[in-house]
Amino acid sequence: MSVLKVENLKTFYPVKGGKVVKAVNNLSFTLEENQTLGIVGESGCGKSTLAKTLMALEEKTAGSIFFGGKESAQMSLKERYQYIQMVFQDPLDSLNPRKKAWEIITDPMMINTNASKKECIKKASELMELVGLRTEQIYKYPHMFSGGQRQRLGIARSLVLNPKVLILDEPVSALDVSIQAQILNLLKKLQKEMKLSYIFISHDLSVVNYIADKTLVMYLGKVSEYGHNDQIFNSPYHPYTKTLLKSAHISSSNEIKEFPKLIDTELPSPLNPPSGCFFHTRCPVAKDECSKIIPPVEIKREREVSCLL
Repeated sequence: MSVLKVENLKTFYPVKGGKVVKAVNNLSFTLEENQTLGIVGESGCGKSTLAKTLMALEEKTAGSIFFGGKESAQMSLKERYQYIQMVFQDPLDSLNPRKKAWEIITDPMMINTNASKKECIKKASELMELVGLRTEQIYKYPHMFSGGQRQRLGIARSLVLNPKVLILDEPVSALDVSIQAQILNLLKKLQKEMKLSYIFISHDLSVVNYIADKTLVMYLGKVSEYGHNDQIFNSPYHPYTKTLLKSAHISSSNEIKEFPKLIDTELPSPLNPPSGCFFHTRCPVAKDECSKIIPPVEIKREREVSCLL
């Protein structure tokens, strides 16, 4: 059984003038135990909205979310947060500056259980040791830690309720490259030891290629391509996936290296997306029909792709 299943998920925002921003538009995917799903795409493609919707920080417009086979609508927030937790992008902004490390880590525990202060301090010490922090640091405040240490605090907090799924929203983008590697290796270690499943959101394709098992490429709220990493990174089908890989300079494929540049570098407004295929206004290989027909998501050689070509 999958630990997380998303079916036809939509998160829309009404705006003035009767228009609607379709931030997440008919998205479907499955996450298995001990698996990492990478979510990639440009800023504004809907990655963070997806994360917030899964965490019930935003209300979905339509579709279904299943946690371990149970529909999210049938779960209380308490049940949901004991199943799924989130590590945020900026470790300084996501930690309460007025609380000590042990309080930050055990906040979810204090809210969702009847644990005593002594039990919370003991749990905080265990988790700090697990993520590579010294236990005597439990009485320090966030500003007394380095950026990498603060992100370890955020990871420890996300683990306090023993969730099955962690959403990692750009968890290393605010860190130095050397620290990034340490955090990524820590995440791999924790996943192996605790049988965790990750949704890893990032704009850095090299990081996603390193840590993820499968990758979902988003464009203006929709799926462009979704499949195993060796397929996405070595033989992509969608022109948008190819342009992302070309710009990231991480593919050894001559097809990727020689793929034409984007026609327009600007992402269209989500308030007024193009007709037909949303990518056709920037796609260097688009045909006439691409501006008229919305491409369905089809399965091609064990991956999903949304492209008429």
